[in-house]
Amino acid sequence: MLARHAENLYWAGRYLERAEDAARLLDVTYHGQLQAMPWETDQAWSDLVSSLGLDADFEQTGAQPTAASVSHFIMHSAANQSSIETSVARARENIRAVREMVPTELWEGLNTFYLELSHRDLGFEVENQPHAVCAEVKRRCQSVAGVAAETMNRDEAWQFLQIGWMLERAAMTCRLLDIRYPQLVEAGTSGGFHLWLATLKSAAGAEAFRRTYRGSISPTDVIDFLLLSDTFPRSVYYCLRSAEGAVRRIPSREGRTRPERLLGQLRSELEYVDLQELVGGDAHTRLEQIRKSIEQIGEAVAIQFFRNSEEHALLPLDRRVRF
Repeated sequence: MLARHAENLYWAGRYLERAEDAARLLDVTYHGQLQAMPWETDQAWSDLVSSLGLDADFEQTGAQPTAASVSHFIMHSAANQSSIETSVARARENIRAVREMVPTELWEGLNTFYLELSHRDLGFEVENQPHAVCAEVKRRCQSVAGVAAETMNRDEAWQFLQIGWMLERAAMTCRLLDIRYPQLVEAGTSGGFHLWLATLKSAAGAEAFRRTYRGSISPTDVIDFLLLSDTFPRSVYYCLRSAEGAVRRIPSREGRTRPERLLGQLRSELEYVDLQELVGGDAHTRLEQIRKSIEQIGEAVAIQFFRNSEEHALLPLDRRVRF
């Protein structure tokens, strides 16, 4: 497979996951305002931007973190290169570039999604019916993912698509935990129930969590589930294990590649981590280390499969990693 085709598929996966995650977080934040206290509103919108890793970009707009400003920024602002509208457009362009390598149903589903989204008045809809537009984005992203899972050969094209999906998802869950965990600990088991529920819903894990832990709900259980679960498909551990498997299935003349080694190291650390030690110590520092390791893995994937190390060294810093 040509390196540019592999990169197209990798970034198509990342952009699709990014659009779905942003829509879900936006929807959960809107619903959370119904239960939040008035003084928690601004913090909730600020946390939303942080959970998506867009703090710096939003600050450059000079706007205050309100429902209107953050919703516009996340949904379709030209100042946000990771907006939902831009992410879907970029996913579509990446798939269009490898049109002959993906099933027709996948291309048609994503192209239709893009065309319908581009013809909607997103500013009006996100202001007047945010749940409806967010639900539609989530549904269409999941539909495209389902078509890909049911129609693609498990060849190199599928593996690169999977790597992009899984790394983006792992990074999002890790950032979400890093932002929300201190608030969950401070709120306690009873006082912050809506925060617990919002955190789990932000990772599409509320119902799965209840089935796993029944009546229990505590900071330790939430971090165990979203960080270390080996059965929940949005936990950081599960995503890293899936990405590691995808990298391993890509043929390489040098045996184990650097991305595989880095994924294996991080996955092993999480597999054997002492949960009580993690939550009893500086959880923020550890989660930040995990997030940075995921960024390094993304950079290693780019060097290994999309460009050689000499070319990478010549790139400006802002172009080396596209997290």
